[in-house]
Amino acid sequence: MTGLALQAAVRSNTGLVRSHNEDSVFASSRLLAVADGVGGRAAGEVASAAVIDQLILMDKSRLSEPLPRALEKAVWSGNASIEFIASCRPPTAGMSTTLTAVAIGDDGYSIANVGDSRAYLLREGTLVQLTRDDSYVQELIESGAIDAESARQHPQRSVVLKALDGSPDRTPAIDVEEARAGDRLMLCSDGLSDLVDERALGSALSIRSLEGSAEALIELALQAGGKDNVSVVVADVVLRTDESSGWMIGD
Repeated sequence: MTGLALQAAVRSNTGLVRSHNEDSVFASSRLLAVADGVGGRAAGEVASAAVIDQLILMDKSRLSEPLPRALEKAVWSGNASIEFIASCRPPTAGMSTTLTAVAIGDDGYSIANVGDSRAYLLREGTLVQLTRDDSYVQELIESGAIDAESARQHPQRSVVLKALDGSPDRTPAIDVEEARAGDRLMLCSDGLSDLVDERALGSALSIRSLEGSAEALIELALQAGGKDNVSVVVADVVLRTDESSGWMIGD
């Protein structure tokens, strides 16, 4: 069976207000990830990098179990790394990060999410959000108290209810979705999705060039105020022509 692979463009920007970038981003032919160090906490960039490092290790390893389970374990390992680093380096105590990751395999997309970074799918002109925010405003939306447009202006829109902070009970939401050649995926930190509506996101994602699309998304966030770090991964799903781009299975 012919498998699927990813072709991706990555962009990250400090934004117009923050002094440094706490986001960490990764993309390969089979795995995409965006981690956003939680603002206002110590060493957010250390937390986000620790989780991404474990996903990179997964990307280089043979899988001994189904892809969704392997992805979940990699996130657990990232969370454990945060706890270990904080125990060794007291100034980093209290650090945390959000994470959205998408791995592609023969059974489709395996999606991991903690916090309010997001994954989107553009398929045949229709944009769909693949992840659910672990946030205060998301709970307000689901209760009917506010709508999605109001959420972008809510004073507590940055309040995250769940993040990877080293606590042993921090587990990601794991989902599996159908993958098709011709899909376009976009992962982003909330520095984009908090400021830009889905219509504008869909328009930028429709730009044929991956690099052009990623640049346009960053520019939208900056034009909207650039109040936070902003990171995006834009990826096209293509037929795999090189078996080395698939997951290696075995101990």
